[in-house]
Amino acid sequence: MQAKGSLAETTLRSLLEGAQSERATGTLTIKNNGQSYTLYFLFGHLFHANGEGASGDEAVLGALRQAGGEFAFDAKAKLPADETVKSTIPELVSAAGENGSGPSGESAPASEAAAAKASEKESAKDPDQDSAADSPRAKAEPTPDAEAPVRRGVKHRPQPKHGREPFPVPAGEVVYDSLKTSFVDFPRLITTLETEGYTGYVRLLTEGASGLILFKEGIAQEAIFDAGEKVARGREALMDFNDEVTHGHGVLDVVGLPPEIVDGLYDLVVAKPLYTELFASWVDMRALLDYLATRKLTGSVMVTADAGTGIVILTEGRATGAYTSEERGIAGDPQVVLDLCSNPQAMIEVKATVEGSGRPPLDVDEVVGSRGRGRTAAPPPPAPTPEPTPEAQPALVAAADVFPTPASSPPPQPSLGDTTSMPTFQTQEPTTKSTVSLPAVSSADAAPAEPAPAASKPAPDWEAVIADLQGMSDKSLGARSRKVKDLLGSAERSQSGLEQAVAQVSQISLLFVDSALLVKLEQDMRARLQTYL
Repeated sequence: MQAKGSLAETTLRSLLEGAQSERATGTLTIKNNGQSYTLYFLFGHLFHANGEGASGDEAVLGALRQAGGEFAFDAKAKLPADETVKSTIPELVSAAGENGSGPSGESAPASEAAAAKASEKESAKDPDQDSAADSPRAKAEPTPDAEAPVRRGVKHRPQPKHGREPFPVPAGEVVYDSLKTSFVDFPRLITTLETEGYTGYVRLLTEGASGLILFKEGIAQEAIFDAGEKVARGREALMDFNDEVTHGHGVLDVVGLPPEIVDGLYDLVVAKPLYTELFASWVDMRALLDYLATRKLTGSVMVTADAGTGIVILTEGRATGAYTSEERGIAGDPQVVLDLCSNPQAMIEVKATVEGSGRPPLDVDEVVGSRGRGRTAAPPPPAPTPEPTPEAQPALVAAADVFPTPASSPPPQPSLGDTTSMPTFQTQEPTTKSTVSLPAVSSADAAPAEPAPAASKPAPDWEAVIADLQGMSDKSLGARSRKVKDLLGSAERSQSGLEQAVAQVSQISLLFVDSALLVKLEQDMRARLQTYL
């Protein structure tokens, strides 16, 4: 996605289509003659837009009708929790027409009338807001306050009922903030972080739990999940984390950190304590840090007090970073943590990295499933082996010489004369070449000339089949499975009806769901359907 440029050289339509095809994530800002519009993308989906007093589809149409101006794309911008754009990009482009005239010259006036009507409703709610927005100063000089509505969707940031997190994490470079999990194709997000070599953490907050996944250079190092009753780690934590996101619970934060800080957080989770239950009343914290520096210890020091929890990350004895649960910014001086030791009851714990222990990464594919990375569908079934040509016969003979058939198990040879194990009256329909004479048998004992038809398999319980397929869509898509389940529910209760419905699964457009996931789901449903037939 081009970072910036002129709309005179690159049309907004091509930018929208490019963002969709490249699965871009970020914000696209359009500015022209004092007007400003901002469009928000997540994995190529245009889900929110605002500008010039409008939002959603109307804001996108307003941007598309700009005859010129400049654009800028920010791939690292914070994304809001609003989901206001309801139409697809092709529908919006068609509605806007050429510079807003619409396909037949009527779309623009109709859209302007709708915008005016929406403006009247907003004016009735807050007259002062409209008067401020209509002022020349507000039009000519957009201020940061004018962009405030971008964050209005984050009305409630959930907090776990047990009121804690696995351990406090520092502030860093915010990539995504309070991103609703119902927006997110979690496997696609993991794939993106892996591809970009991301280093930092992904944090999950719900009403009942909190979770954390640590990444270093695109590899998931460790996962922690705290549901209140216990704190899980590793594969179990990743499974719980994935389940919460799949079912659309809570919000996600994606925050970048320096590699040494991620190493320190990893040690904070997995390393064994070197010193524990040290009371601040009888420990000189400065002297302790000096001692650890002489030992060139790599690990962490955690101080827990009534005023909060403090962490000091040590790399070969040097304080790489320090922060507290109240002051999350990473400081080079550990004084912010030492201040907690003014409480005599504060507890101090020291953990050290075990050299040579390694850092085995999490097997994300085992839990989340195979994700993208060029894999869009299962491999096709192998083509039937062609009949060998005369030129290929020598090669086949050579193979037979290398791997001869064991003498103990010669290939079976058909013999019409061998009737010791199969009475002659049970043989198939005789051919003209057969010279075996059949003994006389009564008409009651004689086999019919044609084999008896096999008993027909009872028709499946189509309602049970549909329920099974709908369950597969729930497991695969979670909260975004409604369209697939509706498609299956409306299908004709027959083999052909269900086959036609399953064939349409990969063609459904689901917001923030990778098309490769739908292709895989369709293939799995085809295979499952065959088991009933």
